[in-house]
Amino acid sequence: MTWLTKDVAVKWFKQALHDLEIAKKNVAIGGYDTAAFLAHQAVEKLLKSLYALKGQKIPRIHYIDVLARRLGVFRLVKDEIIDINADYMFARYPDVGENVPYEEYNEEIAADKVAKAERVFALLKDYYRELLEDKADG
Repeated sequence: MTWLTKDVAVKWFKQALHDLEIAKKNVAIGGYDTAAFLAHQAVEKLLKSLYALKGQKIPRIHYIDVLARRLGVFRLVKDEIIDINADYMFARYPDVGENVPYEEYNEEIAADKVAKAERVFALLKDYYRELLEDKADG
């Protein structure tokens, strides 16, 4: 892997961390639908950073279950991914659910989504570090 590819991976990871932090802040200010959406985005960007670290083309999809399966990490994060996956569409588009997104989410739901995203980061932390170290050595 080239340093350019590593740099791309680090950019994806940094943005993932930022999205997670902003998701937490949205829970605190009542932006519950936005928090759920950003929790999904954080996980998506984390997974895409892993693709870059592996030297693979980053898929242009938003289905985090598919991204995790293709990476071979789905079993590690299955419960969290399954719960967060629908939020890309559900938290974003007003015509997907019965109500508009901001009416569907509350503090408890949003905080749970953010906690699950944090859990994905925790579960994949060692894998990310391992890939990053492999690239530094190689």
